[in-house]
Amino acid sequence: MRVNEFLDRVAHETRKQLPARWRNFHVWKRYTLIQLFYGQRHIHYEVWVRGGEIHALEIGLHCEADAATNARLLQLFDAHLFEIKHALGSQIEAEQWTKSWTRIHELTPYKTLDENTARQCAARLAQMIQTLEPLIARAPRVRAQSAASADNLTRQRKPRAPTSSR
Repeated sequence: MRVNEFLDRVAHETRKQLPARWRNFHVWKRYTLIQLFYGQRHIHYEVWVRGGEIHALEIGLHCEADAATNARLLQLFDAHLFEIKHALGSQIEAEQWTKSWTRIHELTPYKTLDENTARQCAARLAQMIQTLEPLIARAPRVRAQSAASADNLTRQRKPRAPTSSR
């Protein structure tokens, strides 16, 4: 199965495996990864097909909003890490990924990208969503502040009108 088809299958299967209240996610896909998100894309669940020597699926929640929002989410996950690991397993890592981005994720080795691997990946992603979304819901201002930060960045990045050289 090609990566593109695999990722489509993961999104479809994830939607099927989730309770109705969490099926309304948006999907953004590019090359070897897919992002599922509620509201703003800056906080999203991601499946990244890593090939080469690693040959694993990275499955997790990526927090790529502003640094303050990401730090608050990492604090939230750290505060609940025992229950998260109890629900998802000890291989789950919550970490500062870059200077401002954070993530909670795992690497899952795979042999082939096929229907079975897609279903297993979707089941894992659905389990993560059902574990992490209730925590995020306890901090509702996180998504609202993330959206406001994204709007501010969009306004700052708008191209300027061309200037006349007369």
